[in-house]
Amino acid sequence: MKTTNRPAFYWMMAEAFGNFIGCGVWGFMITLPQINLYAHGTQWTVSHGHFAFWGAYSCGVISVLYLVLQKTRNLAFVDGPLWKWSFAALNLGLVGMTGALLVSGFVQAFVERAIGGSTLNAFISGQENAWFVDGMVARFLLAIVFAAGYVVLVWDVLTLGRRASAIAAISPAQ
Repeated sequence: MKTTNRPAFYWMMAEAFGNFIGCGVWGFMITLPQINLYAHGTQWTVSHGHFAFWGAYSCGVISVLYLVLQKTRNLAFVDGPLWKWSFAALNLGLVGMTGALLVSGFVQAFVERAIGGSTLNAFISGQENAWFVDGMVARFLLAIVFAAGYVVLVWDVLTLGRRASAIAAISPAQ
């Protein structure tokens, strides 16, 4: 398949995947009354929210952004290494954060709600659980990966088209 805007195409594919998993699978799973009874208000819900918003909106907006930049900067072909790094870091960071939040949410649902019965002592024991703490630490570390991907994305968007002409001007001289 040929495309003149690889970043836009890849972001559209990420939108389809994120929308299906985040909104479809996570949304259906957390809406079931048998699960929602225990999961509502936990990090499980936060996991669904992050993945659903990423898939339904963010990836689509980034895709359209690359399409608009191609038209407004009169670029015949959009590609390069920066968008790949941002794509990988943003998606790895987001999917990792979602997984870490899901693990923490499972702990909250089981320890705080199912076993402890939503008491203050159950809440405290859930927050001190090693799995919950590890999930929150992993979320923070993967948020750093996500933030790095965001910085690369912003740099790529701001310099797209300007870098290519500078590289093209340097290439013939060599």
